[in-house]
Amino acid sequence: MGNAEVNAKHPGPDRPASRRRFLGAVGAAAGGVALSGCTNVLATSDSDPDTVEYWTLFGGGDGDVMAQMTDRAVAEHDITVNRQRSATDYYTRLYTSLVGNQAPDVAIVHATRLREYEDLVEPIGNEIPLDPYLDTIAERVVRNGDQLATPLDAHPYGLYYNKEIFEEAGLNPNEPPNTPQKFRQAAEAIKKETDHWPMHYNGADIVINTLVVLMNSLGGVLLTDEGEPRINNRNGLAVARTLNEWVHERGWCPVDDSTGWDAWNRGEVGMIFEGTWHVSVVQEAGFDFGLTQPFVMPNSKTPKTFADSHTLVIPKSDTRSASVRADAVTLIKALTQEYNAYWAREAGHVPAYEAAGSNDDLRSSRMWNQTLEVFYGMAENDHLAYPPATDNNQDYIEQLSRYFQGLRLGSLTPKQTIRQSAEGLQQVYL
Repeated sequence: MGNAEVNAKHPGPDRPASRRRFLGAVGAAAGGVALSGCTNVLATSDSDPDTVEYWTLFGGGDGDVMAQMTDRAVAEHDITVNRQRSATDYYTRLYTSLVGNQAPDVAIVHATRLREYEDLVEPIGNEIPLDPYLDTIAERVVRNGDQLATPLDAHPYGLYYNKEIFEEAGLNPNEPPNTPQKFRQAAEAIKKETDHWPMHYNGADIVINTLVVLMNSLGGVLLTDEGEPRINNRNGLAVARTLNEWVHERGWCPVDDSTGWDAWNRGEVGMIFEGTWHVSVVQEAGFDFGLTQPFVMPNSKTPKTFADSHTLVIPKSDTRSASVRADAVTLIKALTQEYNAYWAREAGHVPAYEAAGSNDDLRSSRMWNQTLEVFYGMAENDHLAYPPATDNNQDYIEQLSRYFQGLRLGSLTPKQTIRQSAEGLQQVYL
């Protein structure tokens, strides 16, 4: 991301390699799959049997912060770690390594992907219980009673706004647009008083994040974790009508996704829905900005925001020694507890470790003042809504993004969007 991972808009990684989609290809490779043949970025090391192989997907500033934390763990805990990262095709490569018996000892996996890896990772609850972690984040790493991972953070969505445009529109930049009424008033003022776009929401696959914000704020969900559609109802129609209103009825948001995104980065859009990872983008853009809760859905019952989490897993392995596993646990504990406040302060994500949230250095930092206080408050107050975790998330992402793109382009009405989205989901899952 032009940010920490894959692109500047979204922490969602590449298309997953699910069992049903991937095992056939893997089985065709006699004797398993050699990951080093797929990429020279990620490959297990043969140099030292006592080395913990650690794979991450962090690039950019997040990658630098994780490198510093890993180096510190090596120095302070007398362990040897070979940290490797890939911001491209990470999950495909990770899955290849797992089914090809070349798994790393520690790997980053998003919380919403854990279901896909449920049979391929080792439970870790006995070594690192979840008691010290925020409940709203920790509960996402448990499946069927097993703790599959240890949470590192949460990265929710917020509503960033350009304070300079607010001033130009005659708005008070210190009064954030964090209710449906304030959001509407701000958008109308920007449209009337300036030449800028009032707002932007990201399209293509990333539209899922905004859909979660709006749908879950009405007390609904897009679909169940089993793939059963929950969108073809009054709440789903309200979400589609709201997006249609923003783009076509009120003209607040450009039809073209790239137009809005580029304009925001030039300082020419009033508000945007984006995540924790976006802070480095707006800092580099150079305009004065604010962040607030994205609680803008009219008639919302329980205001929510999209979130996902980075977690650390220990993949299953027939060859890992007991000492390497012990060192892997040491590494995970250091990253998610000892250095978790540093991760939050420097990378901008909500720390999963509860004690990190009250760290003095964190709370006096620029990151806390600019964004993290708002993000952390949403986590503390149970406003996080994770998207559905199916056995292949990309299936529903493709279906929903296809029809909501049609809505944005004006080729589908709200009712058509909801009906066709539900039909597409049924074809995939039912």
